[in-house]
Amino acid sequence: MSSSVKTKKLDIFNLFYSGAAVVILIGVIAKLLEWPAQDLLITAGLAIEAVVFGVSAIKFVEVKKDTDVATEATLSKVAEGLETIAANSGGIAGNGSGETYVNIQTGTVDGPGSANRTNNASTSLADRKVAIEINAASNASVNTSHTLWQLEQMDILSLAKDLFFQPKWDELLSDEYNQLSKFFKRVFDKKLPNKEALPFLLQFPVKLPVPELNKLSIDKVHIVETSDIELLCKAFKLINYNSFFENFILETKEEKCTIRPKKSADVQVYGGEDEIVLMHLNKYYSSELIVSPDIECIQSSIRLKGQLLLEYFIQKVDLKNEAELNSLIGLLDNQSDELKLKLWTKFKKIRYNQATNEGYSYLKVLIQSSISFINSSNGVQLFNRLIEFQVSDKKTINLQDVVNYSAETIYFGPKNEYSVNLKELFLNNELENLSYVNTIIEKLVSDNVAPKSKLVQLFNLSEHDSKKEVFDKLNYHLAKTNTSPSGAQLAFVLLYKQYSNS
Repeated sequence: MSSSVKTKKLDIFNLFYSGAAVVILIGVIAKLLEWPAQDLLITAGLAIEAVVFGVSAIKFVEVKKDTDVATEATLSKVAEGLETIAANSGGIAGNGSGETYVNIQTGTVDGPGSANRTNNASTSLADRKVAIEINAASNASVNTSHTLWQLEQMDILSLAKDLFFQPKWDELLSDEYNQLSKFFKRVFDKKLPNKEALPFLLQFPVKLPVPELNKLSIDKVHIVETSDIELLCKAFKLINYNSFFENFILETKEEKCTIRPKKSADVQVYGGEDEIVLMHLNKYYSSELIVSPDIECIQSSIRLKGQLLLEYFIQKVDLKNEAELNSLIGLLDNQSDELKLKLWTKFKKIRYNQATNEGYSYLKVLIQSSISFINSSNGVQLFNRLIEFQVSDKKTINLQDVVNYSAETIYFGPKNEYSVNLKELFLNNELENLSYVNTIIEKLVSDNVAPKSKLVQLFNLSEHDSKKEVFDKLNYHLAKTNTSPSGAQLAFVLLYKQYSNS
């Protein structure tokens, strides 16, 4: 057995290539995080390594007679140098069980069987394989190592600007993730990391930035499958993202589902609305409201749906368009009283001219809406407030002007010993108004607008006016005409106050 004498001294070359390796590894991290100095760091590290290896190529090494032993000692020294790299770089260590080699001539990582390994290395280090690995943080629950070669295989070392990393998507099944990855590449031109890379990225000591979903963009129309949209919904649900339709529009064209960029005037509407609602939309708002495919999972992400959509119709309705107004009244037929009132507050008055029939269409829709109120008294109040009738060129009345009398004489006293004739109370032909209204009701019944019982109730004619109602209407007419009461009117007031409680 041969022997040799060794002396300890500072290995300048070891110092340089260890330091250069640190610079290279920092450059790799910079590449992952896309720091501005990424290329400079990697270039500087490789340049130092090139100089060191160039100089070391002409280094003379003293060896003993046993050349095999000397060669092994030299290669052992190289291995010790790699271990020193690991110690100096903090978090980088050799692993005797690894399958990946570091080529000391080029600074690259070679997999098993690579042509870049020297024959001596493969022969002398057969039982001692050297690998550089990046470990997870010390407090990570899973301490799995990934070599640089593995990082390259998982597309992590060459991290590009188009990489789209979402940690929560690791919860997707492999098939789902692969389908989502293809969808993102085809539609958004974004590359998702391989499914196998996600556990490593989740444990990586330096947290990678998570991209903002609002910055996703597409440049043209893409055809998508229902399964793609459902998978997209599932992925977005994992990260609590509900703003997808702020930037994109889904619609159905020629029985195909498409996705495209959202225009400034576009508003997405859920395609699962009632057929009558969609018909109204397509007829009057197709240029601004875009109906989505009827896919249930997207419903929660679309704001304009249900009652909000009906309120949109109310806000945008053209009151001069009788067809649109009629259609909207039909939509609101089974809705709440509050929603119907929102429509009718857009009107100040609705006038029907009995002689020319002008305003008859508005009268009909007002009646149909009023009798559909869940609380019938709300409908009656609405109708009384809005409607007025033009019965002649100079005379316009409302329902407060109508005296619904059954007899022309009103009696007072225990034995009806006092009486007042209605003609003496209403001096401006107010008693004629009842006949005008009855004529209008008959016309509405003949046109099948509503049953007579409903109309009589709506017009406040279901019961004859009581003495109190006559009293109230008399005061109303005196105030309306701004006249002083006559003798008969004063007598009626006194008699009413005298016997109203009897």
